Amino acid sequence: MKARAFISCGQNQLTDEVEVAQAIAARLDQLGYDPYIAVQEQTLRGLVENIFGRLAASEYLVFVDFKREQFANSPEHRGSLFSHQELAVAAFLELDVVAFQESGVRQLDGMVRFVQANAIRFSDRSTLPDLVAHELQKRGWRSDWRRTLKLERDPSQSADFDAVDQAGHPAGCRRFFHGVVYNQHRSLVAAHTYVYLDRITHLGNANETPLKTIELKWAGYTFPNAVVRPGTKREFDCCWIHHDHPSTANFNVFSDSTMWTPVIHGPGKFILRFTAVADRFAPESIDMLLTLGASLGDARLVPA
Repeated sequence: MKARAFISCGQNQLTDEVEVAQAIAARLDQLGYDPYIAVQEQTLRGLVENIFGRLAASEYLVFVDFKREQFANSPEHRGSLFSHQELAVAAFLELDVVAFQESGVRQLDGMVRFVQANAIRFSDRSTLPDLVAHELQKRGWRSDWRRTLKLERDPSQSADFDAVDQAGHPAGCRRFFHGVVYNQHRSLVAAHTYVYLDRITHLGNANETPLKTIELKWAGYTFPNAVVRPGTKREFDCCWIHHDHPSTANFNVFSDSTMWTPVIHGPGKFILRFTAVADRFAPESIDMLLTLGASLGDARLVPA
């Protein structure tokens, strides 16, 4: 897992800017980051897919403001318009930013002034890769995290519980299979996290079971949404099997109608797709293979 660093700087083919950008990327790669060099796009589609998409998926922005044309009646130069636009998008996305500005560029011009980037001045482009590396380490940036959720499943994990019905009467023993939502961010809380069962596919005939959108239950928790703190995991109920009915899989959902409560009748093999969503995180999914047989020992749930 590598933090993604978006490198925003000029790409003037008539200068050494391309080589400098590549050297910065190589230095970041040495430090364990996943670098991406922004290339100027000429179409709206390319802008949305390559630039905005990459920015939205990044953890960090390295902003380098190279000199451009000189202002009239002034010794100062303007900076790179395209890089300033990327800085504006990064500010909207609340990315961590480190900014560098070439000597001669007007210091508080463009987006640098509005986002309070406190740009570090440089005059020798050849020293920029090491200057970037030094500043990242100085600021405590880390390369071993991402602004993503991750769904996991330990194939060996299951738990048996004696259940009771709403009246408090024994309802038999049930085997639960749990999944895990892991918050890979180093500091951002995954608030209002929900897990959904999106799809059930029977491998015997490739048919999909029609499902309604409904929230799954968190393990040991009675609300449909939960907080997953940075760098921690939280379990959810994938499914459960009654000891007396080992070829049927059931799901704990937040619903007052059986029409919203899925049930799988085996024996057979089924692909289950689970998706987790949370504030300020992109949805993440995992496919799991559920095996149901004639006995409880045949039941398995493993990552597909």
